[in-house]
Amino acid sequence: MIGASMPEKKIEELPGVGPATAEKLRDAGYTDLMAIAVESPKVLAEVCEIGESTAAKIIASAKQAADVGGFETGDLVLERRKNIHKLTSCSRAFDELMGGGFETQALAEFFGEFGSGKCVSADTLVLYECDGSTHVRTIEDVYSDFEQRSSTMEYDNGEILSAPKARVLGLFDGRIIPVSPSHMYREKVEEVVELSTNGGRSITLSRIHRLPAIRNGGIEWVPAGRIAAGEEIATIKEGYDDLKGSFEGKVNLATDRVRSIKSVYYDDYIYDFIVPQGHTFVGGNIPTVLHNTQICFQLAVNATMPFDRGGLEGEVIMIDTENTFRPERIVQIATALDLDPIETLQKIHVARAFNSHHQMLLVEKAMELAHDKPVRLMIVDSLTAHFRAEYIGRGALAERQQSLNKHMHDLLRFSDLNNAVIAVTNQVAAKPDAFFGDPTRPIGGHIVGHTATFRVYLRKSKGGKRIARLIDSPNLPEAEAVITVSEEGIRD
Repeated sequence: MIGASMPEKKIEELPGVGPATAEKLRDAGYTDLMAIAVESPKVLAEVCEIGESTAAKIIASAKQAADVGGFETGDLVLERRKNIHKLTSCSRAFDELMGGGFETQALAEFFGEFGSGKCVSADTLVLYECDGSTHVRTIEDVYSDFEQRSSTMEYDNGEILSAPKARVLGLFDGRIIPVSPSHMYREKVEEVVELSTNGGRSITLSRIHRLPAIRNGGIEWVPAGRIAAGEEIATIKEGYDDLKGSFEGKVNLATDRVRSIKSVYYDDYIYDFIVPQGHTFVGGNIPTVLHNTQICFQLAVNATMPFDRGGLEGEVIMIDTENTFRPERIVQIATALDLDPIETLQKIHVARAFNSHHQMLLVEKAMELAHDKPVRLMIVDSLTAHFRAEYIGRGALAERQQSLNKHMHDLLRFSDLNNAVIAVTNQVAAKPDAFFGDPTRPIGGHIVGHTATFRVYLRKSKGGKRIARLIDSPNLPEAEAVITVSEEGIRD
């Protein structure tokens, strides 16, 4: 039966657990004996403010009561797996790659480089801060400067290099703030689009590079090739002279109207900052916001559909760590599937995680919500952003990995208890010693690699298509599928 979970037992019956300790355990998310049985004495002692020896006795009693370590035959496992359902991606090729869709009681990780291919022309001015000073230079010159400090590696159809300790201004959480690029990217293209505005802005960029169009009373990130003359885009009120001193100050958003847009022959390099936090940077002859999670949005909508349409007839929890959730995108995808967009949005529960501890706590809160709602999909976007930002340096690596390990096992436990799909996005970094092949590696190391049930690497291809490569699975071969991301969502 979908959503079946272990019957709750009274934890007060365990030796050493009184009413006060039981309340602390439940507040921390330990609502059944199994959760206590698989915890470490050190963590349990900190939660309950008791000695480790007492915590060890409680855990030993819980193991005995919960029958941890019991074995079962393979035919019983096979019978239990009949409860597993498959969630469609709306792409037949992607579903086939995943063995019929995304499994419940499993964790799927999506990782790929941010922003590759969504680039601007070589002569685009950009504002950046490096070595304690602010500069306004062409993005080509910035790339050349960074190239002197970092080796260039092949990536997709172009080249990628690690950015030094630099900052750009980007749109994040509704504000223009300093953000740090992780890499720069360039590739050679034959055609670009030229966009000009009534305010004197002139931007040359790839057709798929998104701009913040003002639509439906808010900002929608729209590919430049789909923006029409007469539309408004979000811009920066200040000029470059004002912005040079505004890396720690307030920057104001404004709007500008597109006067014309046309395709032109280019045959040169286009460039991009890869910015994990917000995926935007300020550039152009007059300051403009330039952009750099589509699959998770598609899965969120699909999970609400009935079983006969490839859905899970359930609700969705999304833990948003980078302010990437856009209800307007959900409306687009739901409308394309002939679903009521308002009803769909009412089945998607979104919580913003402000740090790694809050992110882990939200999984515990999700357990409570799942008692009342048929939650069949949990999304974490992104899994590693906060952990990467808060645990800096090799000295903090062990602590980061321990916390990340616990977080991922909490997610897996949620999927088992609620027969749900777990979908997480992950950031990547360039491996500096990877002289051959793709240098990108997902963050989290072996902890994430071994815990994720399925690992899917997403990269761009020609013609606006994306290649999804299944690189790890317990029962499926390594293979690829070509998908398309359109306004309707994910398709073949």
